[in-house]
Amino acid sequence: MIFARVFMLLFGLLLFFASTARAQYPVINAEQLQTDLKSNNNMLLIDSRMPEEYEQAHIPAAVSIPAHRMNMETAKLPKDKTTLLVFYCRGLGCTLSKTAASAAVGMGYTHIRIYQAGMPDWLLKSYPVVKGKLPGKLK
Repeated sequence: MIFARVFMLLFGLLLFFASTARAQYPVINAEQLQTDLKSNNNMLLIDSRMPEEYEQAHIPAAVSIPAHRMNMETAKLPKDKTTLLVFYCRGLGCTLSKTAASAAVGMGYTHIRIYQAGMPDWLLKSYPVVKGKLPGKLK
């Protein structure tokens, strides 16, 4: 009986912390991202993948900041910590965007979103891409 109560308590805590982590980074879809790109003048789209992947194809306006380099490439980030930062990576199984978003929160950024379906979804929808090193910029 005690084992069952302890198990239920631990399971409840696990669910609570999992939902809290998700709430910290709202997930958007491709259509919401397109709307943000067209209408939000204070946003930065960040490709959290490796530079080689970025060069092969990236979403227009995206800047390349690999997740493991977030703390080293702060010059690419806006000075205004309330700027909307949208992160994307390799799709649903990829954690790079969440890792990069966590680093941004650690730096004090407060307005974070994740396009979790990422590049595979963008390509599947035949939305435009840019090839090469040409970076995007803060809108």
